[in-house]
Amino acid sequence: MRSMSKPSGEFSILEHSSVKILPVCLDDNEEEEDISNDPTLKVHEEEDALTLASSHENEYEQYDNSYLSGTKDIEKEQILYLKEQGYPEGLVAALVECSSAFLFRTWVVDNSGSMQLTDGHRVVERVSKKKLKNKETTANKIKCVSCTRWEELRGCVNYQAGLAGILKAPTTFRLLNHPGKAIGSQQFSVATSCSEKISEEVKTAKNIMNKARPGGSSEITSHIESIKRMIEGLSPELLRLGRRVAIVIATDALPTDEQGVAGDAATEEFVEALRALEGFPVWIVVRLCTDEKDVVDFYNELDDQLELSMEVLDDFVGEAKNVYQHNKWLNYALPLHHSREMGFYHRLFDILNERPLTRDELKDFFALLFGEEKVLGAPDPSIDWVGFMKEIKALIKCEDKIWNPVKKKCTRWVNMKKLNRIYRNDGGNLARFFGRMSHRS
Repeated sequence: MRSMSKPSGEFSILEHSSVKILPVCLDDNEEEEDISNDPTLKVHEEEDALTLASSHENEYEQYDNSYLSGTKDIEKEQILYLKEQGYPEGLVAALVECSSAFLFRTWVVDNSGSMQLTDGHRVVERVSKKKLKNKETTANKIKCVSCTRWEELRGCVNYQAGLAGILKAPTTFRLLNHPGKAIGSQQFSVATSCSEKISEEVKTAKNIMNKARPGGSSEITSHIESIKRMIEGLSPELLRLGRRVAIVIATDALPTDEQGVAGDAATEEFVEALRALEGFPVWIVVRLCTDEKDVVDFYNELDDQLELSMEVLDDFVGEAKNVYQHNKWLNYALPLHHSREMGFYHRLFDILNERPLTRDELKDFFALLFGEEKVLGAPDPSIDWVGFMKEIKALIKCEDKIWNPVKKKCTRWVNMKKLNRIYRNDGGNLARFFGRMSHRS
């Protein structure tokens, strides 16, 4: 891993997670060496202090009052650290802003018995040392490997726990089934109190996830009802401050009852529990850990049934393929996927996997990804497409290449030729433009 200073608290968002995002990419003929597995973290002695209040109606009291007035300041070192992991400048700023827009996030993590099935997909890296500008550094190739559904979700949650720590974004994780007293609490949190505790909170969260094993039912309804009571208690403050709550449901199955029995009754109870959230300032993300058609169809159809803001996500590679169907010019890299998993909301992110962006939306998307100040001066693409392309190409060349899950190699964030082919009007002028640019380079 590239040598650099870590943010205060000495924890890394990538430590003990499924993948390290490094923007520098290897050539295919460069020698590689495997990375060793991270050691299991020790159980933090005071982890029981992270358990949520047993009374659901008073759960919101766990949050430090300082979070009601706004997210705590993100240190410059932490912003730099995200950039080093491949997050473009605009996306970093958007994540920080998003942390202020949401009072907190709560994850419902499915650790039921069906998570033992082996049709999951895990992102891993292979590391090699290389010389870059007279400095020795490490670079990576990313590969998607088969695993259990639980291993896929464990890597996801571990990463999100670290990201919550970096952003100081209050986040609670709820396992559907208790992992066992020897392992830790069924509910644990990151960044819900003082900054000094964040490092240990992240370690505790990862330790529980690393040691927990799937077993039990997929009874999600009671957790949704509990979250609803918590939000109900906070509703006056949420409305006064104009802030929201993100709810992330990470699951692989249709809802069941407490005995693990699926069916119309269990499904209807779950739908009604979600419907009870209508009218509250919430954003719901369903992170699926399965490709089973009945499960995928059920959650995709929920959006039509409910008056809720909701997004359904596949795993990284699956979601990248969905985005590629509509926006073939975009490299749907890991920073984009991780941002959506954590509950980051923007209407353009929500439609990437639904339809092609319009010309007007392209400029807004690039501003979101790379920074508004960098794109603000670019010509209007509907009026001066050649000038717009020239500005964007110069901007893209300043960004490091990053792993492309569809092409299975490192590429630029944007394929300029595909972008031009899809959106151009005057092909002759653009052909001459790209010819000049290619000749100069």
